[in-house]
Amino acid sequence: MAASSAVAVFSPISAEETSTENGVVDVEVISAAAEGEPDLAAGAEHFAKVCAQCHGARGEGNVELKTPSIANLPDWYVSAQIGKFQRHWRGTKPEDVQGIQMHAIAQSLDPVAVRDLAGYIRSLEIVPTQVTLDGGNAERGAELFRERCMECHRYNGRGESAFRSGQLIGLQDWYIVAQLTKFRDGIRGHKEDDLEGGKMHRVTEKMTEESFLDLAAHIADLAERYKDERPRRRR
Repeated sequence: MAASSAVAVFSPISAEETSTENGVVDVEVISAAAEGEPDLAAGAEHFAKVCAQCHGARGEGNVELKTPSIANLPDWYVSAQIGKFQRHWRGTKPEDVQGIQMHAIAQSLDPVAVRDLAGYIRSLEIVPTQVTLDGGNAERGAELFRERCMECHRYNGRGESAFRSGQLIGLQDWYIVAQLTKFRDGIRGHKEDDLEGGKMHRVTEKMTEESFLDLAAHIADLAERYKDERPRRRR
């Protein structure tokens, strides 16, 4: 499957507003969440009110709440994921408890708030994560990563806006395994219009928990190896 060179940053609007005549959403014509540079002070205020309770004051996440570290995620990716929650592409399956919570929270955010939040989240420093899972083999994970992940998520695990692939380094190992499992089981990436999610489902549908643990172990190695590398900003 060839990756599109266009970058679709989803605007936070309802599914009805994006429906075409045949009921299919065309992601290529959806505009950015809001134009202009983010107001980081406003973003910090939104973060404190909406995000910090679950994701932590530094965006470090919380294993007890099963919330991921979001610090330093690319602004385009944050905007895209909030848009997917708002469009009911994520967080609609009863098995996805945390996704359902995010689905509800995302509905309260307008385009300017999304822009400012995304900019603020990107400005946060990655919080180093700890290995919490046993059984992962980083060497096997490196081979799997080269075969299945690197083309889109790049050699350093930072993702690529041109492929609409998310940043992996900085995510906790338990969260990586949980999300790969959700993709495999059709809990995430199950909507026809979610092109990236659908691709992730196809990549993972025949993978085992052991392989997910191996990938998480390798991504932890990448996070350490490239911790001082700063990504280029892309809008």
